[in-house]
Amino acid sequence: MATNLREELHQLSASEAAFYARLGLQLGVATLADVSEWVDDVLLQEPEPELFYLELYRYLRTGKDEVLAYLSLAFPPESFSVRPALAWLQQHLSAGSWSLGQTISALYRLRLLVTSDREIGWIYGLAADYEHSSQESAEALRDVYRETEAFLACYHDYTFANRAEWLYLDAALEQRLANLRS
Repeated sequence: MATNLREELHQLSASEAAFYARLGLQLGVATLADVSEWVDDVLLQEPEPELFYLELYRYLRTGKDEVLAYLSLAFPPESFSVRPALAWLQQHLSAGSWSLGQTISALYRLRLLVTSDREIGWIYGLAADYEHSSQESAEALRDVYRETEAFLACYHDYTFANRAEWLYLDAALEQRLANLRS
């Protein structure tokens, strides 16, 4: 299951789109082919595309490391919510296109980008539980799978299509996370 960057990023500014494209590549939820399709679509639809897209098109012919470097340097450092990336992980896990190990690994890479202490705690906890349960029984691994699924379900609605709802989702998120272990 690939992330449809054309659908996801079409309403974003170039700097924000660069952030999410880079994040998608780093997590493995997007491929160079996905980025290429998105850039092709932008170049075909925009009468005068921004220089960023033309440069990115050129870098796409060089390789993933060069694309990631360009996406990192194309704009001044900015940070955006990584909660849509957590929604991407939820989609991949629930669709069965990713294993629990892949999901935990991607989650762990996000640990420094999430904003709340509760989210950080959950990510570290799930990673530790996964490592511990992988040496135990299949039942222990299923428990970690269920916990991971429940954690990521809290982010299901963080899509770009319903971006107007993010403030409401943010307001309810801490309570949803607190309720998971109660």
